[in-house]
Amino acid sequence: MKILRVVSDLYPSVVGGVGLHAHEMSRLQAQEGHDVTVLTYGDGSGQPSYEDRDGYHIIRSNASIRLFGNTISFSQLSFILRRWDSYDIVHAHSHLFFSTVLCALVRKFRSTPLIVTNHGLISQTAPQWLNRLYIPTVGKWIFKTADAIISYTTTERDQIVDLGVSSDKIHVIHNGIDTNVFVPSNSNVPKKQILWIGRFTPGKGVEYLLKGFETFSQKFPDYTLVMVGQGPLKDESIGMIQEMGLEDKVVLRDFIPNEELPSLYQESLLFLLPSLEEGVPRTILEAMACGRPVVCTALPQLIDIVSGCGVLIPTKDARAVAGALSELASDPALAHSLGQAARAKVVSQYSWSDTVAKTLDLYASLINPERIDG
Repeated sequence: MKILRVVSDLYPSVVGGVGLHAHEMSRLQAQEGHDVTVLTYGDGSGQPSYEDRDGYHIIRSNASIRLFGNTISFSQLSFILRRWDSYDIVHAHSHLFFSTVLCALVRKFRSTPLIVTNHGLISQTAPQWLNRLYIPTVGKWIFKTADAIISYTTTERDQIVDLGVSSDKIHVIHNGIDTNVFVPSNSNVPKKQILWIGRFTPGKGVEYLLKGFETFSQKFPDYTLVMVGQGPLKDESIGMIQEMGLEDKVVLRDFIPNEELPSLYQESLLFLLPSLEEGVPRTILEAMACGRPVVCTALPQLIDIVSGCGVLIPTKDARAVAGALSELASDPALAHSLGQAARAKVVSQYSWSDTVAKTLDLYASLINPERIDG
């Protein structure tokens, strides 16, 4: 198949779940023998407009402006209009990206099927008033225009149906992890280290993370918090760290290459993600695949994933963060048993090869309507 993938961000230019998902999906689909092209935006660092990498093609358009973490640019429109029907399938990632808006617009005038993957219904970077305006209008229109929608969980599928979108076009295909790469450590004794990976945006709940870790540190002063990521609120977060006097206990890293992530998970006691909004973060599945328990907020789509494999806490609750960290730091046997359960769940239910295979099956069912969906 000739596949056009359209995504605003692409790993490693932008570190984040959507960009990494698009990269890994493209790489593995290319390994299966498919001709994959990714249309994305340049990051302004002098990257080439055309590049072949990891078996797939990359075409970078000029980015005009970034607004609430979203690239707003019409530079992709000409390419999409001219080349749309030269592909067998067009797969756009996230209804929240302007590039997906362009895809939905062009689909009205072209015949190649459009698939949209939902990577979380609500934007973590846009203000809530904009989410309330955008989701039931433009977001709903994109979902209705798409020939098929991929949702990671039944909970997210139901949220899209509640917008007035037909359930018939929504396909639940879980996010996946390569469990041959993300594996437990040979040693069962992690460092006294808490790990967070993400973007410094309002939706990640960094304020509550830091306040909770400050409280936790009063009882467990020898623990370190490792925070990996970038984002618009990073400077503000650094200010909080300084005000709390945590400079010696918080390690900040802008970027960790994907191949180095397994060892970072392995050496940490647990993975912490107190987000206010999420899709299904790859980071949670990566940590679980490495045999580490997860502490995260009890968002509806994450409850089934994390239950029995970590500690679920309320949103915007720094005391709950501190309590969950204290519980696992005080009971290494509990942390180890939850980590073992986490590894078993990811291996049995969140295989990356299964994700890729089901996605390719969906492509084929749209190209050949007589084929029965798997």
